[in-house]
Amino acid sequence: MPKKPIPFDFLLDYLPADIIVKPAIGMFYIYFDKKIVFIFRETRKNPQHNGIWISTQREHHDSLKAGIPAITGFVLDEGFDTAWLLLSDKHDDFESAAIQLCELVAHKDHRIGKVTPASAAMFQ
Repeated sequence: MPKKPIPFDFLLDYLPADIIVKPAIGMFYIYFDKKIVFIFRETRKNPQHNGIWISTQREHHDSLKAGIPAITGFVLDEGFDTAWLLLSDKHDDFESAAIQLCELVAHKDHRIGKVTPASAAMFQ
């Protein structure tokens, strides 16, 4: 069975060449500079969560949303409130907003990405 293609793979052209992409069930984790920066998600289950999950911290939500209005917060179905933000693949400005996000990562914007034990270990 062929591997599932990375959704929104055109965005890889806007990210640094040394990103690491790790597949998961229905998602692809995107790592850069010792941080998890995005999750690209496109599945039939819970399609309201499809798009780009943006790894960030709550103190950066307002400034990221102000700079890229297509970004929203979201609560997972289980009621788990998350610090992640979402750029829905259904948003009218998805492509241009996604490119803006990738450019922020390429310029190492401090608001995007979190160092986790798993992400730090990948870059050693």
